[in-house]
Amino acid sequence: MKRLVVTGRSVEEAVTSALVKLGVPRSQAQVRVISEPVKGLFGFLGSKDAEVEVSVPQSPVENARDFVETILAHMGVSGKVSLTRDEETDAEYLVSIESDEEVLPFVIGRHGSTLDSLQYLVNIVANREHDGFVKFSVDAGEYRKRRRESLRRAADHAADRAVRTGRPVSMDAMSTADRKWVHTYLQTRTDVTTLSEGEEPYRKVRIAPKRNSYKS
Repeated sequence: MKRLVVTGRSVEEAVTSALVKLGVPRSQAQVRVISEPVKGLFGFLGSKDAEVEVSVPQSPVENARDFVETILAHMGVSGKVSLTRDEETDAEYLVSIESDEEVLPFVIGRHGSTLDSLQYLVNIVANREHDGFVKFSVDAGEYRKRRRESLRRAADHAADRAVRTGRPVSMDAMSTADRKWVHTYLQTRTDVTTLSEGEEPYRKVRIAPKRNSYKS
């Protein structure tokens, strides 16, 4: 929901001003009168303008874009925000952030921690006034894409080693999101099983060969 509070000499003037700024017709807006205009002494002393709040319902996609752009502005980061259908994860939409290379690490955070927090907030804010739930993933500078490629190589290597030696292999410690991705990715293999072991923040994926999958 996009909201704008505007004042005017009359309620109608304030509403019209808000509609022009929002770029929507009256039929698409919700109007709340905060205060009526007050005439002062002799027509001007102590007078007070009308104040209204005009709201425009938005889709989750519009909410997601506005929220990310607002957060980037508060972070002092200039960048382009685009939304596309997500073909890589179980999310419906991918929110992509493109900016200068020197500021992208600031947006991404250590091991993607800032991106993870931003993604969590986007999913809450975008769906706050929506029936149902639209899931979003958030990426910056294709960090998650590169990270998935790295995880794919590491998971394949660990799984092949587990099958070759007949012994479980533990991967490096990783975030909850990365562990979930590895578990899901290796579900396509019939020769290994996976589980998580250890305590946060050192929790790892453990890959074990299935019975009769050992290769001599």
